[in-house]
Amino acid sequence: MFDLYLFDLDGTLVDTRRDIAEAVNHVLQLHARPVADLATVISWVGDGLDDMMARAFKTDEGEFVDELVDEFRSYYKDHCTDFSYVYEGCSETLTSLQEQGAHLSVLTNKPQDLSLEILRHLGILQYFDRVVGPSDTDLRKPDPSNLLSLVRDIGTSKERTLMVGDSRNDILVARNAGVASCGCTFGYIGRDALLELNPTYLIETWPGLLLLADPAS
Repeated sequence: MFDLYLFDLDGTLVDTRRDIAEAVNHVLQLHARPVADLATVISWVGDGLDDMMARAFKTDEGEFVDELVDEFRSYYKDHCTDFSYVYEGCSETLTSLQEQGAHLSVLTNKPQDLSLEILRHLGILQYFDRVVGPSDTDLRKPDPSNLLSLVRDIGTSKERTLMVGDSRNDILVARNAGVASCGCTFGYIGRDALLELNPTYLIETWPGLLLLADPAS
C-alpha cells in the first residue's frame, strides 16, 4: 500500500523517556530546582528542546532557554541511550518493510545529531534512507515542509506515503501534508488521546504495521 514510511523517533521507534527525564532533571538540579517525575517531563516532550526546557523552567527568556538547552545537550549526548530501548517487534517489522521494497525515513522534532546517535547506538540506523530533524524551528512538525520534501526526494506520491507516530504532532503533520497517518498506542500519549486525533490507522504493536502493507488484510 505504501512506498514511503516516515517514523517519529521518541515514543515510536525508541522508548527514550527515562533518558530524557534524567537529562532534564540534571539541568533542573544544576539550577537548584526541584526534579520532575517521569510523566511530567514527558508531557513537555514533542515540540523541540527549547520548548521543553522553557516548560521545565516556566520561562520564555530566550538567552536563558538557550543556556538550558546547551546544558541539556551536554549531558544528554553522553547519556542518551543509558536506559532507552527499541520497541519490541520494531527491528523485525522494519526488516520486513525493507524486504517488500519500501523506503523508510525518520521525521522527528529531535535535533538530527542526537537522533543519529540514538539510532546508531541502538542498532537501527541502517534501516533508514534519511533521518530528518528540524533545521529551523519553523519547520518542526506539524509543519509539513520536511515531510513533503521527503516525498519529493523519494519520488513517490502523497497517496503512497504513511506517517507513523505516537503524538499529536505526528497525526497533524500527516493531515497538513495530505498523507495517511498511523498512531502508535504503545507510545507516550496513549490510545485515548490518539483516537481523539482521528488518525487514519491505529496500531497496538509494531507488527501491526505489517497488516497495513498486506492488501489482503
